[in-house]
Amino acid sequence: MKDHRMLSQKGFNESILRQIAINRSRTPTERFLALCDLLNAARAMEPTDPAARERQLRVKAAHQRDRELWRAQYRQLYAANRTDAPSGV
Repeated sequence: MKDHRMLSQKGFNESILRQIAINRSRTPTERFLALCDLLNAARAMEPTDPAARERQLRVKAAHQRDRELWRAQYRQLYAANRTDAPSGV
């Protein structure tokens, strides 16, 4: 079992090195197009069932809450460090 795992890891590492070599031989435009292809493939594999849609909505809502909290903290820090702000703000 351990030998199989080591062979599998070796093959994986070799695959990574081959992909790096291929990518280095590409022009910037070819690299960009390859990235677009990769993103399109990832999008095609995205789950689209109702449960997945619900997870996406929950994640978006959590990110929005995080952004709003960050903005509130930033405004508070900015107001506290303004030179024209009264003391104790």
